[in-house]
Amino acid sequence: MVFRNILLSAIMVGLISGALYGTFQHLQISPIIYAAEEFEVAEESAPVVAVVEAHSHGADAHGSHHHDEEAWGPEDGFERMAYTIGADVAVGIAFALFMISFMALHNLKASKPKVDALSGAAWGVAALMIFFVAPALFGLHPEVPGTEAAVLQNRQGWWLLCAVLTACGIAILYYAPMRFKLVGGVVALTPHLIGAPMPEQHGFANTDVAAVQALTELASQFYLMTSVGMILFFVVLGVMSGGVVNRFVRLSA
Repeated sequence: MVFRNILLSAIMVGLISGALYGTFQHLQISPIIYAAEEFEVAEESAPVVAVVEAHSHGADAHGSHHHDEEAWGPEDGFERMAYTIGADVAVGIAFALFMISFMALHNLKASKPKVDALSGAAWGVAALMIFFVAPALFGLHPEVPGTEAAVLQNRQGWWLLCAVLTACGIAILYYAPMRFKLVGGVVALTPHLIGAPMPEQHGFANTDVAAVQALTELASQFYLMTSVGMILFFVVLGVMSGGVVNRFVRLSA
């Protein structure tokens, strides 16, 4: 019963918060991405969403197969918007599932005040710090297409390290006794002392003067709008998660 309530609550919260962010992304962020894509150099290509293998079945008795591997991506317009919002909803449900589970565990085990919609906003801000502010503020900020960047695997590894240690640091700062608070600060600062992976040269792949000027302006707009979108997403996620935990999810010892 408890697991069902957590799952259904996560689906509801994720649908609303993900759709809200997806709509904001479509209206405010995607146009910036589309504009930046116009300045990509010929060697670059749009991110591959999926690789499909087309099967052509012959009419012969043996059912021969023809394999044609091609990169696939949603068409611009409604299809691309639908896939984007669908992905945002899926991410929203995943985040909601984790947040609601941790909130329920907090309400069961912690001596701190129980989580409700109001305190859920603080949880949302903490999640914002973990997954966006900490990585972005010290190296891995949102980038428009065509931006020079370090090796993807290195950036992913550092982002994961940053998110995990920031979460651990915040947890120590909030839950641990006063004498251990300093440890939480050190843990949260560790990935920044290591430093985020950086490209060999900063800038854009397209070195045309007009393109660089346009991309610089678009990059600033993209950073701003992405920040606003992340604040909207995580605060709504936290408020709604706190509300449903307080009402529908009650763990018993």
